[in-house]
Amino acid sequence: MMRAIAKRFSEGGFTLPELAIELDVEQDVLLERLFMMERLGFIVRSGGCNGSSHAEDAPCRCPGCSGCREPRGREVVGYTLTEKGKRLAGIKKREDL
Repeated sequence: MMRAIAKRFSEGGFTLPELAIELDVEQDVLLERLFMMERLGFIVRSGGCNGSSHAEDAPCRCPGCSGCREPRGREVVGYTLTEKGKRLAGIKKREDL
């Protein structure tokens, strides 16, 4: 499941509830797996996007922010793949291409 999560993170543009549905798991199970991936160094958590890409009342769809489609006012957490996570997802470095 971690590889599937990493591959989906590399594509971006989804919320955690959407990812849970795609993976056919409960959100709690997905969150536990994300915490595990963070501890193992595959992802890092951030405060989400800076909101500059959308209007004040519009939801965001920034690709680097997996949970960033909530209306303003709700706490948003973004996840980014580390180099280790990119390897898990099968993303090759440019110099390897």
